[in-house]
Amino acid sequence: MKFGLEGKVALVTGAANNGLGRAHALCLAGEGASVALLDVQACDETLKLLEEKGIKAKSYLCDISKLDEVAKVLGQIQKDLGSVQILVNNASILSTVGMFNDISPERFRGDVEVNILGTVNVTRSVWPHMMEKKWGRVVFISSFAGTHGGAGQTSYATTKAAVIGLCKSLALEGARFNITANVVAPGVMKSEAVQNFIRGDMLDRMIKKAAMRRLGELHEVGNTVAFLCSEQASFITGQVIEVDGGAGLFTF
Repeated sequence: MKFGLEGKVALVTGAANNGLGRAHALCLAGEGASVALLDVQACDETLKLLEEKGIKAKSYLCDISKLDEVAKVLGQIQKDLGSVQILVNNASILSTVGMFNDISPERFRGDVEVNILGTVNVTRSVWPHMMEKKWGRVVFISSFAGTHGGAGQTSYATTKAAVIGLCKSLALEGARFNITANVVAPGVMKSEAVQNFIRGDMLDRMIKKAAMRRLGELHEVGNTVAFLCSEQASFITGQVIEVDGGAGLFTF
């Protein structure tokens, strides 16, 4: 099935490293979209992979928690590629780990500023153009922690749950403008971050919790995102799709 994204301009945030952001960008590009890559780190490797496939793509440095930076970058994307029609809100940080009582207010606030307010900043910057064009696709990347909670991840889980509320509200507001908004909530994926960040015994427990008894592949999330951005998904909005190998099921 072709998703018909030829001629569309997609913006993927958090696309620097070999993780979900890169997978989203590659899957959208594979369906014909031009791709703007945005991250607080350089997206050189992701950009190289896209250009090698003959994809029209550009990369931009930006701290999404700063609205003035976001506005400036979105103006440049408009000049370079055109109006953003597809937005994948992937950028977030998971650097605050510890039990709730041990997390400082400053660290908690930092996660809120990037994961919630940063997501709002980027969405706010593209939303008026989507309304004007009467077409848009917004996908928010939440997490299994956002839908089920996570011990030792209270700030991350809180922020990832918040984007679900934002998505559902925007789905209601965007419907009359032919804009859909959906959430994809990945489980534990086969990424460098997961395998470097999570202790081996903990990772084994997570794998055993999933009905499929394996880590997810990054492209399995990326393909879900690409589908939600297509015309084939035009009647799907305000939904939370968990791509988690059945980790949320009762497993024994």
